[in-house]
Amino acid sequence: METMRDVATRQRLLREAAHQFARLGYDAASLRKIADRVGIRAATVYSHFPQGKAQLYEEILATVSSLLTERIARRYGQNTGLAAEDVIVQMCAAFWDFCQEHPDYATLLLRETFDADNSAQMGERGPAREVVAVCIGYVDAAQKRSELPAFDLEAFSLWVASYMLSYHGAPGLKSNLQRRPWSPQRAREQFVAMVRNLLQGTAMASD
Repeated sequence: METMRDVATRQRLLREAAHQFARLGYDAASLRKIADRVGIRAATVYSHFPQGKAQLYEEILATVSSLLTERIARRYGQNTGLAAEDVIVQMCAAFWDFCQEHPDYATLLLRETFDADNSAQMGERGPAREVVAVCIGYVDAAQKRSELPAFDLEAFSLWVASYMLSYHGAPGLKSNLQRRPWSPQRAREQFVAMVRNLLQGTAMASD
């Protein structure tokens, strides 16, 4: 039976492993370094995760999957009573908040896109695809009901995902491009405003 101390150690291992995987990638991340940063011996990791690094990675991805599915797919994949434009904006804002709260997860998702064919997240049945399918399905239906103007949905989706994952998951990019760092509030407001402008057809118009 797990004690509170065991649970706390397990959570610290997952947080530190997410940080190492995000910064170094799966292959380069060291189980020994993860253990050192948590303050335990490397052998002790196996008492919490018998399959070692592979199990740590799988559990982190499972956490990402659960959070994304719960926050976006399940919440907005049904009738919310809001105008279509507001639903899409809130979907994008929820994804933004997720990335802002969990920048290491954003970096992991960014890394996963480099090998989408072999990614449990990005594969045909992956949870990331589920979230994308819900969002795209909603926009398609709203456009057919004439609740949204016609625009290039693929370009819009690519911009939203690329902007969010790059901003939160590749911090070196924004630090090199921004003359003055934005506050988290300003960054979110800028993103939400751009999403709404795109939905109103001011850019990415369809053919």
